[in-house]
Amino acid sequence: MDKNRYRTQLYLDETQYRFLRETAARYETSIAAVVRDLIDKEMGSMESVDEDDPLFRISQSAVRTGRTDGSVAHDRYIYRQQPQQSGDQQVPGEGGDRSS
Repeated sequence: MDKNRYRTQLYLDETQYRFLRETAARYETSIAAVVRDLIDKEMGSMESVDEDDPLFRISQSAVRTGRTDGSVAHDRYIYRQQPQQSGDQQVPGEGGDRSS
């Protein structure tokens, strides 16, 4: 056995065990290989997180600014996109009077 591998034991409930057993059968591999693949997949997705993504900074600025329309105007705040103008609709938080 490879010296860089570690043996471990897991306790699974019936649903978890059935999932692993069925997945292993579907791919004609072992349950251990399925577990390793799932761990590798999860570790890979953690590496793909870009900490410079504006989504990671929004909570800091939202707390300081007191914005209350973040769910409506999120693209403007996150990606600095201007709202599309459509008729007489006014984007919440935008200044200016459009009634004239």
